[in-house]
Amino acid sequence: MPLVLILFLAGGLWAGCQSGRAPASAEEARNPPAVSAEVTQVRRPQGELARESRPRFDGERAFVHLKKQCAFGPRYLGSRGHAECRDYLVTEMKKYADEVVTQDFSYRGMPLSNIAGVFYPAGSEKPAASPVLLLAHWDTRPIADGPNAPENRRGTPYRYGPRGWNRLDPIPGASDGASGVAVLLELARLFHSKKPSVGVVILLVDGEDYGDFQANNRKGEGVFLGSRYFAQHYRRNPVFGNPMYGILLDMVGGKNLLIPREEFSQQYAPGTNERVFRIAQALGYGRIFRWDRSHMVEDDHVPLNEAGIPTIDLLHPLPFGEYATTGYVHWHTLQDVPENCSAQSLQAVGDVVAEAIYSER
Repeated sequence: MPLVLILFLAGGLWAGCQSGRAPASAEEARNPPAVSAEVTQVRRPQGELARESRPRFDGERAFVHLKKQCAFGPRYLGSRGHAECRDYLVTEMKKYADEVVTQDFSYRGMPLSNIAGVFYPAGSEKPAASPVLLLAHWDTRPIADGPNAPENRRGTPYRYGPRGWNRLDPIPGASDGASGVAVLLELARLFHSKKPSVGVVILLVDGEDYGDFQANNRKGEGVFLGSRYFAQHYRRNPVFGNPMYGILLDMVGGKNLLIPREEFSQQYAPGTNERVFRIAQALGYGRIFRWDRSHMVEDDHVPLNEAGIPTIDLLHPLPFGEYATTGYVHWHTLQDVPENCSAQSLQAVGDVVAEAIYSER
C-alpha cells in the first residue's frame, strides 16, 4: 500500500508521508497533477436500484478468499507464497471469467504477473470495446515499516540494494493486498452468475508494494509495477478495449472501515467518484463512504489516470494526521492479519461496487 498525501481540510494544507517519508513540499501541494478528461458522465442512482435483480454479494465468501491468500504466507516478490498465490488466483479467475489473460514481466530478476479476468457484456460473445476496469494489488510488502510497527520503531535496518530488500519482517497483508482481491473474486462469481450490461475487466496487479517509496527524490523505485505495466501495454491486447473508467480497491478489509473521498480520484474521475458515493448512500453505507471527508494518496490509480483511464481509489486511509487513529492502524505491520479484518467491511465495499456495475447502462 502506497505513498500517502493527507488533506487537512480545516487548514487547507497538504502534507505527505509514507513509511517515514518527509512531507510534500509547498510546490507539490500547489501543483497537483493535470486532470484528464473523464469519459463518463455523472450518473445518480435511479429510483430503482439494481440490487433486487442482481446476484447477492456474499461478504463471508469474500472473507474466505482473504484468509486463503494469507494462508500462503507473505506474498512479496520472489517468495514461495507469491508463486503459490499466483497459481491460486489464476485458477479462481478461470472459474468465472470468459477469458483470463496474464501479463508476465520481471523486476530485478523476480517474476511478476498481472492477472486479468475479462467478462463479456450480457448477450455478447466478445469483449466490450469500452469495459469497466476493476482492480486491486495482490502482492504484499516484504518489510514491516509502518508507523505503528514495533520493528520500525526499534530502528530495524531495512536496506534496499541491487537485489531489492533484505526482506526482514514481511507482512501478512490481510487488508493491504488480500482484501481488495477478495472482493474482486467474489464479484467475479457474481458476473459469471449474471452478466452485467457492460463488459468488465477484473485486474489483479502485482508489484504495487515491493519497492522503496522514498527513492529517487521520493518518486519511488520498484512500486506500482503492475499498474504501470498495464498502463503502458494494455492497448496491445484488444480484449482490454478502451476502459470507460476504473475502480481501485486497496485496503478495504479492516474493521471500523472508513472510506473518504480520495483527492486524485476527485480530480481525474469526479463523475465516477460522485456516482459511487451516492450509491453507497442509497444502500445505507454512508457511515463508511464519507463524502464529507477526504484524503490524498498515490496508488495504482495514478498510472492509469495518467494513461487516460479515469480511475478512482476506494481505500481505508493510512494512519497519519487526522486519520492517525481512524485510519488502518495495522498498515505495514505484522498485525495486518485476518483477525483485524471483517467480512462486514468486504460486504459493504462489494455491495457498492456490484451496484455500480449492475446499474451501469
